[in-house]
Order: sequence, then C-alpha cells, then structure tokens
Amino acid sequence: MSSLERKLIVVTGFGPFVGHEEVNASWEAVQLLPELLSYKGTDYQLEKRMVSVEYAAVDEAVPDIWQRQPELVVHVGVSGIAKCVCVEKLAYNHQFRRPDNAGQYLNNASCCLPHNANANVLRTVLNVDKIVDAVNATCKDCVAPAQTVNDKSLEATRVSKNVGGFLCGYIYLKSLDVDCKRSLFVHVPPIDKPFSTVQTADIVYKIIEQCVHQLAAACDCE
Repeated sequence: MSSLERKLIVVTGFGPFVGHEEVNASWEAVQLLPELLSYKGTDYQLEKRMVSVEYAAVDEAVPDIWQRQPELVVHVGVSGIAKCVCVEKLAYNHQFRRPDNAGQYLNNASCCLPHNANANVLRTVLNVDKIVDAVNATCKDCVAPAQTVNDKSLEATRVSKNVGGFLCGYIYLKSLDVDCKRSLFVHVPPIDKPFSTVQTADIVYKIIEQCVHQLAAACDCE
C-alpha cells in the first residue's frame, strides 16, 4: 500500500516546561512509536509532532493537524502525579488560568470553541473504559519490571476525568471541538516513575491500537 493510500494518525507530545525542564516524558514516548500500524488490511501512518507548551502553539497546531483529515488524533502529555498511563474521557473549559511557557494568559481563562460555542465540557466518543480494559488485559509484559507501587498491584492504564487546566486540557478541548469521535488525550507518568520510556511508548501504542479497532468497527456498522 502506497503512502497516499494509508490513513493518517497524528500523535502529539509536549516540549519541556516548568517542572519538566530537561525532557518531557510525553514527547520522549511519542518519539519511540513505530511509523506504521496495520489492522484488517489497512495501513495507518503515525505522524509524530511536538507542540510547545504555549497557547499560541496549540492554536496553530490543532487546525493544521485537522485540516489534513486524520483518522485519529491522540494528544499525549505528562502528569507529575500519575502512577500509570491515564486515558482521559473529557476536557473542561473556563479554567485555563496559568501562564504558558511564553508567560501568556488566556482571555477570561477560557477557550474559544468554534463548533461548540460556550460548552463547559466536551467528551470523547471513543469508549475509554473499553480501551483501558483491553490494554490492561494485554499489557502485562510491557509493565513487568514495574509491577508494584507501594506493594499495590500496578496496571498499565486507568480511566481519568481530570485532564487538567493547563495546556493538556487546552489542546484536548480544541481537538474535541473539531471531532470528538476521533480525539483522545493520554497522560503519561514521569520517566521511570514507574515506567521506562520504552514501556510507556508500548502502552501508548496499545491505546492507539484500541482506538483504531473502535473506529474500524464503527465504519463497518455504517
């Protein structure tokens, strides 16, 4: 299958910011993802893109990504408190009060949503619970070196409804506004806390696979 016939998946990670000045675990993991994913005879090209931790950078990146008509967009960010990979169900508006890396603030601490007007919350249509269950059931090997945290059994992923009020929530909200059926946000923990970058990339890849399975099934039903 030629590159022109492949479907496009865009995966973004963030650059460094305060508290993660040297490296951002999200971009480190995204860079390790393979270039191609195949499912039921269809090839998907994975395009990886780093986004600066700035509102203006997100404002530029999101429309640029979506005008290329991707099959799926997965945004990845780092959470300093995450103990596993968190798959986010939704994003809230009217809570973006922190300055970005350029020292810029959002007017009224809210995001302009061209397609959903003054919505306070947008949710992905992707079945996050099903994604998490499937990944946890098939991801034992990729987390084997980090199976326990404080003597508690560790799973690869969990469902989350707290994407936050910084750039992670901002980029997710803007993509959900464009297409909530094909957008997802994933929070990864810091490197080696507990997963290595290789382990984290493996988990993110499995999440993307499950998204593709759901989208393909939806197409079959249409």
